[in-house]
Amino acid sequence: MELAANVRAFLEQPRLCVMATINRDGSPQLTAMWYDLVDDVVILNTSRGLVKVRNLRRDPRMAICVEDGPRYVTLSGRAAIVEDRAVQEAEVNRMAVRYRGRRLAATHWQTIAQDDRLGIHLVVERVMARGFE
Repeated sequence: MELAANVRAFLEQPRLCVMATINRDGSPQLTAMWYDLVDDVVILNTSRGLVKVRNLRRDPRMAICVEDGPRYVTLSGRAAIVEDRAVQEAEVNRMAVRYRGRRLAATHWQTIAQDDRLGIHLVVERVMARGFE
């Protein structure tokens, strides 16, 4: 999926996304999260056992929305769950630098490493961008 340069630049800023999954009853489940965009894959990380994880295991469809006032980008597709701890550590460390800066990021993984974590990779199938004309 090719993103326009200005949309990619917007998504590369350290903004939070709102992640949407589908509850068993069809209603949306929303969570504000850190994310990273690598090529056309959105990288997220979370604790195992949460509602969003159960939802994705049942139905991998998901979306994220990143907004800045009237400008926003929605990316949707299907999620893959990443169990590999080494991959998760590398991804979380990269996100920590993005959101906390290099100095504070140095110890971020150690503060969550004892948690039972999962990576989430959203393979982007659709892009909707508004306010980038």
